[in-house]
Amino acid sequence: MNKLLKCYNVILFFLLPLTLVAQQDSIWLKCPLDEAVVVPPPKNIMKFDQPDLCIVLASVPDTVVKACITGRVSNVVQNEDGKWDIVFYYRDYYFWYAGLAKPLVRRGDNLKTGQPIGQIAKGGSLEFLMYNFETPVDPVRYLDCKNVLNSSINNGE
Repeated sequence: MNKLLKCYNVILFFLLPLTLVAQQDSIWLKCPLDEAVVVPPPKNIMKFDQPDLCIVLASVPDTVVKACITGRVSNVVQNEDGKWDIVFYYRDYYFWYAGLAKPLVRRGDNLKTGQPIGQIAKGGSLEFLMYNFETPVDPVRYLDCKNVLNSSINNGE
């Protein structure tokens, strides 16, 4: 019994921190639009600025934008052009949805993965940005939009 307890303590002491570190970096995001295409970024001829780490999704049939992960809404704001931005967070990650025609959530709301959070105009586009605290992150690495991303790559975009 004493050997079993020592073995358990060794496993708990050495392996548990490793699994916790691995879990923090593994994040999976549901695609915010069901049937979308990736809008290619504008060509940066001068190449002075680094490209934004975002993805722009457009959809003809979809009008409902969904939460990519469980989180809490931190901001809902209307821009000068009349479109809405929604920002929500999960752990240290912040997700910014820009270009919504109508928000369906309010600041402080708790979200579940796949929950409708806003609407875009028919044929409209959604700009999706992701941050690890204040550092921009490439959302393509984490989004589960395989059909969308693969079709855009195969079309040469």
